[in-house]
Amino acid sequence: MASGVLDGAGDRYAAAQSSFNPEGKSILDSVITGKTYRGRIPSAEVSALMKAERLTRDALMLKLIPVAKSFAHAPLSNYFVGAVVLGRSSSLYLGCNIEIPGNMLGLAVHGEQAATANAYMSEETGIEAITVGGAPCGHCRQFLSETSLDLAMRVIMKDGSSVRLSELLPQAFGPRNLGFNQGSFPVKRARLSTTANSSDPLVREALNAACAAYTPYTRSPSGVSLLTSNGRVFSGSYIENAAFNPSLPPLETALAGYFAAGQKGGQIKRAVLLEKEKPGISHETTTRSALAVLAPSVRLETYLAVGE
Repeated sequence: MASGVLDGAGDRYAAAQSSFNPEGKSILDSVITGKTYRGRIPSAEVSALMKAERLTRDALMLKLIPVAKSFAHAPLSNYFVGAVVLGRSSSLYLGCNIEIPGNMLGLAVHGEQAATANAYMSEETGIEAITVGGAPCGHCRQFLSETSLDLAMRVIMKDGSSVRLSELLPQAFGPRNLGFNQGSFPVKRARLSTTANSSDPLVREALNAACAAYTPYTRSPSGVSLLTSNGRVFSGSYIENAAFNPSLPPLETALAGYFAAGQKGGQIKRAVLLEKEKPGISHETTTRSALAVLAPSVRLETYLAVGE
């Protein structure tokens, strides 16, 4: 059943869920093949999975890593990564690594970033824990540090033990070093508007994503929305980091949900980028370049926003 619904990763997903019992498989299928799924397993379904599999929450997160990994898009390295994030709402968020051939490696999305991005786009209030089956790389430790100034997030290891992010990133450089007292969670919305066609649902989605962007350092909010051939819409906000390089461009944030849902690049039929008028930085060039690989026939539509 899974391979018929999840066009981009059905076979890998079916293999990944083989370790779950029939009840657990049924719960997973009902969530992951849902029309609105973009990496989030709601808290009620998390509880049901824990009961069905007779696992603690941490153990369930570890068991879900192969499921998250099955959706990875890694044509350059052929190295698949899956990550699972626990939100304060007790929902779980799955993410995988994403690579875009022909583009700078900085446009690649790490699994930890993707899972965090899916939590962000679900307007999760904060992150309690994360697992990739081991310690995140330095790039991801820096990215994760922006989510909470106290670095109290638990990182769950393969053996089920956990450490605080503060232990993995001592003497961290973060928002406070640049004069800011809040991280990327919880999501705060800006007041932006656009003179573009406001009746266009895809433009509205891009505007909504731009309003949710976290851009304290450049003050350049932007959002991307993607329409697929099966009518799905995936949007992404720009999410900055104090160290700049681990920042997540809006297209990559949208792709985190897109690939988590098992979509393929050729399924993208429209793409909209909305940026604030006279931004300190622009994502137009890199977004066009990435789309040229993922969806060569798609013309990027760009619009401007005004406001705070």
